[in-house]
Amino acid sequence: MDGNAATLYSRFTALKAKQPGLQTWLLVGGWSFNDATNTLNTQNAFSNMVSSPANRQAFITSLRNFMQTDGFDGVDIDWEYPAAEDRGGVPADFSNFPTFLAELRASFGSGLGISVTLPSSYWYLQHFDVLDMERSVDWFNIMSYDIHGV
Repeated sequence: MDGNAATLYSRFTALKAKQPGLQTWLLVGGWSFNDATNTLNTQNAFSNMVSSPANRQAFITSLRNFMQTDGFDGVDIDWEYPAAEDRGGVPADFSNFPTFLAELRASFGSGLGISVTLPSSYWYLQHFDVLDMERSVDWFNIMSYDIHGV
């Protein structure tokens, strides 16, 4: 993590003191996070994390602690894209991702929010078990802005 990140997170979540009712959410993932050219070598991080109960629990505990320490109200999971081979995914991601979300919801209860970013393209959307995921998330964010070349 960038040395200035902790200060920026604190400044960001401190905005809630000025605006009652404001929620601050953290995003995990994104296009670059799952890109093969990522110098941090995180392309398979989501697949590895959801692949076992122990890995899921370690991530959930770490995420929850991070969010509580820095005062975040929710998290958006932006996995681009589970089970898509061209993005480092494996077939098991299709069922492992909803399992992870259910475990995350069980840990968060109703006190912390969960959203998932979904593609608008069927090519990638087919790899999400949206019906199973829906039970565990507060809402889906649809990437209607990222449809070039589709």
